[in-house]
Amino acid sequence: MKEIDKETGAQASLQLLETNIDDMNPQIFGYLFERLLAAGARDVWVTPIIMKKGRPAHMLSVLTADAEREACATIIFRETTSIGIRVRRIDERLEADRHIAKVETRYGIVACKVSAYGGHIVNVAPEYEDCRRLAEAQQVPLKVVQQEALKTFNERLGD
Repeated sequence: MKEIDKETGAQASLQLLETNIDDMNPQIFGYLFERLLAAGARDVWVTPIIMKKGRPAHMLSVLTADAEREACATIIFRETTSIGIRVRRIDERLEADRHIAKVETRYGIVACKVSAYGGHIVNVAPEYEDCRRLAEAQQVPLKVVQQEALKTFNERLGD
């Protein structure tokens, strides 16, 4: 798929880098994710798998554009026990339009990520860090702040 680079306006081809890892301390994954995202990876995730001879393992998946592919591959080889990376071109990727809407709740202001597809809102997600900060400051459960943000957003829409 050709994705438009938001900074340069140029088209970027997306690729999926994948590798199976069965011999690495899983605590490393958090650090690895940070490094890959800082290098420009569009998304990073791990899937639990079972390899030959019944060995539990993790499949590391990294979505990247051409420009960041080499940097991401280098990080994978340097920071993990991987000795090989599969590369798959992504032919197409459908994306919802996204924007941030700020709502004023009784706990404070929360940014909500609003996603729309086909001209219709398909998801609203209060930003975790805003809700966490307010929950800690107000000494209320995190889920209460999240629910209040959604309620306030829906009231704004007239739902």
